[in-house]
Amino acid sequence: MGIKERKEREKKQRANDILEAARQLFERKGFLNTPLQDVAKEAEISVGLIYRYFQSKEDIFASLALKGAEQYDKQLEALLKKAKGAKSRAQVAELLGDIAESFFAFYGPYGEYFDMLLYSYKGMKEVQIQATTLTRLMSVTLSSLDKLKTFVHRSPYFKARNEDEALRTVFLLWGLLLGCHKLFDSSGRGHLFAFQKDTFIKEMIEQVLVGIGGSTSEGKEPVRKPSLSSRELQFQDSL
Repeated sequence: MGIKERKEREKKQRANDILEAARQLFERKGFLNTPLQDVAKEAEISVGLIYRYFQSKEDIFASLALKGAEQYDKQLEALLKKAKGAKSRAQVAELLGDIAESFFAFYGPYGEYFDMLLYSYKGMKEVQIQATTLTRLMSVTLSSLDKLKTFVHRSPYFKARNEDEALRTVFLLWGLLLGCHKLFDSSGRGHLFAFQKDTFIKEMIEQVLVGIGGSTSEGKEPVRKPSLSSRELQFQDSL
């Protein structure tokens, strides 16, 4: 191994050490409660050295979120491939339950970052994050949404007439999962409503499937509104 290759490997290892130190602190204390000085102390390096690898604390968190998003995207692909032939309500409900479980496992550690990105900062003007990291993160997120859209569009259960309608269904499901996570997050607010998380999610999925795959009391198909254009539903425009 040449000197150049060795230095590159050491640089990558140091970046991974910083990420791992930050991950442990973020899990224990939360992102907002962890100053960069604590990350440096945990990684046994100086704060100045961190800036050689990451632009800011947000940049570190974005890099961690990217790893989580890539892992979730792979899990989602495996779940959808396994359930490719799902036709009955029970099969679709089982799939959505697995997707929800995988989503909560991902969103738990990295939810603060997405909240900050989507709701607080409204873009990246005030946050120092490497453009390559942000681009990859958005690309992986869009990849997951596209996988779900394709499944919904092709599924005989959801009866989506076109890709725009399928994407609207995906956003509905995504929004419900985000809401459930907020209800049953680490603060434990769910107990105020006397709901068990697993039971609540299972019943919510059943209710959603009745609304999506069901019919009116007269046995007629529900009236569908004109679907939005793909341009109106572009995920990037929401930032």
